[in-house]
Amino acid sequence: MNNRMIRLLLIPALVIIISLIVNYIRDKIYKPKYEGKVQKPGKLEGCIMKILIVLDIFAIFFSVMGIFMKETEMAIVFACLALLFLFAIILLKHAHDTSYQENTEYFILKVKNKEYQVFYDNIVDWQPSYNEIAILDKTNPDEGYIKVNIKIFKPEILLRKIADMAFEGKFRSQDQKYFQDPNREVETVNYLVNHNYKYLVEDYIQKIEDR
Repeated sequence: MNNRMIRLLLIPALVIIISLIVNYIRDKIYKPKYEGKVQKPGKLEGCIMKILIVLDIFAIFFSVMGIFMKETEMAIVFACLALLFLFAIILLKHAHDTSYQENTEYFILKVKNKEYQVFYDNIVDWQPSYNEIAILDKTNPDEGYIKVNIKIFKPEILLRKIADMAFEGKFRSQDQKYFQDPNREVETVNYLVNHNYKYLVEDYIQKIEDR
């Protein structure tokens, strides 16, 4: 394999490796930081950001070196890496400007200077999103789906409420894609299990298996 091919494979390989490591750590040991009942991104997010900043500086350095050495491929590869790391840094910075709080009646999500207070009784739909659960509040339809990160935060009350509502038939759909699961019970349980919240719905798992 020549150097050009190695350089072309370097970008996706690094992105995949970093993503796998971050997701593994989040799944196994990550905990949000608690200030009273308010959840905020934990130390892991800050540590990851610092690592990405260092990697971004190195990528920029080698990209500049490639320009001076007239190594076009080297400059392009490391410039792309620098942009990818910068994008990841921006996402993490956005995550740090959020907080989450919940009780048995509602949850409060703060994103920068905006605050969403959603009562569980007003939730009419949910949709899966990458590392998030998207919630639709019937009292604020103009806001669209409000996304709660379930990797950075631990919205256990919210997720259990969503499971309860699914089994109560509150998300019943006539859409053909839910033909075999009209109440979206199986979808809801699988979503929580796949995101390491199995312990919240073990009773519903048993209920499905007993059918």
